[in-house]
Amino acid sequence: MTDPALAQRRRLAVALAVTVIAVPAVWLMGDDGRPDDISTVIEGATVPLTVAADTNTEVPSTVEDPLGVPVPAHLERRVTIAPVVGGQIAVPDSSGTYTGLASFDYDVPAADLCYAAGAELGMFVTITNLDNNRSTSCIASAAIVEPTADVVLHPDRFAAIADPTDAPVKVEYRW
Repeated sequence: MTDPALAQRRRLAVALAVTVIAVPAVWLMGDDGRPDDISTVIEGATVPLTVAADTNTEVPSTVEDPLGVPVPAHLERRVTIAPVVGGQIAVPDSSGTYTGLASFDYDVPAADLCYAAGAELGMFVTITNLDNNRSTSCIASAAIVEPTADVVLHPDRFAAIADPTDAPVKVEYRW
């Protein structure tokens, strides 16, 4: 007598062989399941269909297209290209001059940096003392945490336009 566990393993091996080998082979060698007599719409609004003899459903011999007769479309092959322009950068009005008070602060990290109210970071700012017409230039920076005036300069830069004991002084600044 044979062992029932061995018999079960043989049945499983046969089923696996059939599944792995035979089923894909039948599927690859068989047809795709579509009848050969179906036609497509070429120039008309109806689609002729025929029903296979082994089905019990009835299908009308013609089916009308709900969208109507297709019309050939002729599309223009024109391509619109946007004009080539450089990127636009917002720059403040350079003709404007501003007046305000200028002071100095020892916390300004370098002599060529300053804070000027309204100036963008990195812009060159020209500051002119309105009392003596002396001027200096600096680069606008955000290094000043709490500005004490409209323009805050390094002490050396401020000394170029006014005596530090006169701070704050009335200035005109532009960029």
